[in-house]
Amino acid sequence: MPIEIYETLYMLDSTRFAAEGEAIKTQLHATLERYGGEILVSRMWDDRKLLYPIRKQKKATFYIIYYKLESTKQIEIERDYRINENVLRLLTSHIDPKWADTMLEIARNDTSPAFAHRGMTDDTAGDNVTPNFGEGTEGEAFAAAGAGRRRPPRDEKPE
Repeated sequence: MPIEIYETLYMLDSTRFAAEGEAIKTQLHATLERYGGEILVSRMWDDRKLLYPIRKQKKATFYIIYYKLESTKQIEIERDYRINENVLRLLTSHIDPKWADTMLEIARNDTSPAFAHRGMTDDTAGDNVTPNFGEGTEGEAFAAAGAGRRRPPRDEKPE
């Protein structure tokens, strides 16, 4: 089976993480290693107030791990994490091999909370990217059709 690179963002119970952070990290790593995963990068991402309570928690610690794993074992790992009482939610993404080196480099070296979004530009796009609606009447019609639209305020009736 192919070995893929994954990124999992864990939403952890903030109060438990503050009290037993190292034990929770060790538990997350042990689960991955039990299924043959190789941890590439592991770090805390952010600590935030939640929009709505999850399991009666109003705050969560976000922790991110990049790892290599056989693709068939991903479902089993997620099942184990979902029954873990420290994990409120989790989101796993497959990392495209095209972006793997860039993402891992940024995850290792960038200390800001938005590190996961840096470096995600296409090399061929360049710095100045503007939408291209095409040439001729079809592109112009498409651009003109979207330009004049606006949603009326709730107290106004549509024309």
